[in-house]
Amino acid sequence: MIGSIATLARWLGPWADPSAAPDVEITNERVDELRVRLYRPPARPRATYLIAPGLHYAGADDPRMDRFCRILAASGHLVVAPFIPDYLALAPQERAKRDLARVFDALPRWSTQRPVVFSISFGSLLAFALAAERGEAIDGLVVFGGYADFGETLRYCLTGEGRDPLNQPVVLMNLLRDLDPRVVATWRQYIERTWGRPAMKARERFCAVAEELAPHVPEAARELFLIGIGALPGAIDLATPALAEFDASALDPSPYLPRIRGRVELVHGADDDVIPFAHSHLLAAQLVNAEARVHITGMYGHTGARTPRWSAAAKELATMLRVLRVLAR
Repeated sequence: MIGSIATLARWLGPWADPSAAPDVEITNERVDELRVRLYRPPARPRATYLIAPGLHYAGADDPRMDRFCRILAASGHLVVAPFIPDYLALAPQERAKRDLARVFDALPRWSTQRPVVFSISFGSLLAFALAAERGEAIDGLVVFGGYADFGETLRYCLTGEGRDPLNQPVVLMNLLRDLDPRVVATWRQYIERTWGRPAMKARERFCAVAEELAPHVPEAARELFLIGIGALPGAIDLATPALAEFDASALDPSPYLPRIRGRVELVHGADDDVIPFAHSHLLAAQLVNAEARVHITGMYGHTGARTPRWSAAAKELATMLRVLRVLAR
C-alpha cells in the first residue's frame, strides 16, 4: 500500500503539475452501444475501480478525468470509465442508472474483483442506485462531491454565494421546456468554451464568450440565450416556477441510501462551488446502515487540487493522507 499511496501523493498533491499525467496502458471497449475506457495498471491490479462520472460533455475525454484515471491506474488499480450518454448530454435521466448497471454487469470481461465504485459530483446518484441494488457485489463506495438533494443543488447553482457561474445554462437546459434547439446547441458551445478554465469564471470573460456566440442564435431567442448564461439578468425569474414544477424523483438519491451497506467514503471539497460540502454530511446521516465516513478537505475543490493555506496545512495534509489511503485500498 505504501507504494500506491506514494504514487497517488506524487500526482494528486498540491505540488503536482496538473498538466502532467503518468503513462499507462489504455484500451477502448464497448458494452453494446456504450463506450467504455479501461486504464490498466503496470502489474496485477490491487483493486478494480468503476467510475460513475459527473455531468460533463467530454466524459473520460476531459483532460482532468483522463488524468485522474491514469493516476489511479499508475497506483495499481484497473480503472473502468464508462461514457454515460445522458451525462455527456448534460441531461441526467433515469436510464443513466441502468447504463452504469450494464457496465457493472460487463465487468467480468476485464476483472474478477469486486469493484470499488468511485463517483464524481452528480455521478453520486448512479453510484448510490447501483450500490442499493448490487451491494453484495461491490467492495465499497468512494463518493467525491456528491449531492443529497437535486433541487437544492440546482438552486445553489443559480443563487448560491460563491457558486460557479458557468453552470447556469445547464440548470436552465434541464428546467425549461420547449427550448429552441439552437439555443441549447449554442449554450453547449459556450460550455465547451468555458468549463475547466478557472479564468472564465470572471464575469467579463464569460460575458465576452456569450456576446461572441449570441449572433448564432435567432434574434427572437437571443435574450433568452444571454439570460441563460448570466450576461443579462432574469434567470431566477425563469427558473423559480420551473423548479416548483420540476419532477426530480428520478434524480433523488434518498430512496437508495438506507439500503446501502458496507463502506462509503464521502470526500468533499470545503470550497466546492457546485455542490456545497454540507451535502456530504446530509448523505452520511441518511446512510444509516452503512459505514459512512466524511472527509472535508480544502486541498481539493470541485475540479482539482489546490494549495492549502499555511495556517491549515498540517490538518489538510492529514486529511489528504486519509483520502489517499482510501484510494490506495
